[in-house]
Formats: sequence, C-alpha cells, structure tokens
Amino acid sequence: MTEPILTLDQMDTGVKFYHEADERAYFEWLQRIPCVESVRGEGQRGLVVKLKRRPGEDDLRQLLALAHRYGLDMCKFAKFETAANSHWFRDPKMYWHDSVFRARARPAK
Repeated sequence: MTEPILTLDQMDTGVKFYHEADERAYFEWLQRIPCVESVRGEGQRGLVVKLKRRPGEDDLRQLLALAHRYGLDMCKFAKFETAANSHWFRDPKMYWHDSVFRARARPAK
C-alpha cells in the first residue's frame, strides 16, 4: 500500500478543460513528472496520483505549476515541505505560497 504522503487525491477537482488537446496536455504533463508512478480515477477519491518517491525540487515545482495552471487546490502540496526545501518552498514571494500554505502553521521541527 502506498504511504499517504505519496498519494495525491482529487487531482481533478475543479479542473476545466477547454479542448480535448488541453485535457491530453494535462494528463501527459502529469505522467511525465519523474516522481509520478500512476494516475487513475478512484471513485470518490477522484483522480488519484501515486508517487514513486517524495518529489524533488523540480518534481514539486512541476506539480505546483500544473496545479496553478489548471486551478487545483494546492494545499495538498504543503505536506511536501521539508527542512531542505523550506527556504524556497515557503518563500512568501512565490506565486504558490498563499495557495499552498493558507491558514497552515509551520510544521513542528
């Protein structure tokens, strides 16, 4: 069984595709992110993305960009904050900051 940290539920909630090519681009991009193991619909869990491993910096930046582009709830990515990435991931100047960390306190060290 995949660890909850390596699973992203509802990766389709609120997504609007404006053309078949737009939908295809979404799924192709998602499946090309190196840390992504599988993508499939699972009923009430919506589109579930299972990861092979915790996302590295480029993986996480791609997930953030994809979520931003397609209007996904980005709070689900906060769980990927670590001591190693906090300096750039939690930067309040970054476009994702408020969407990822809204109303969420810093994790205990």
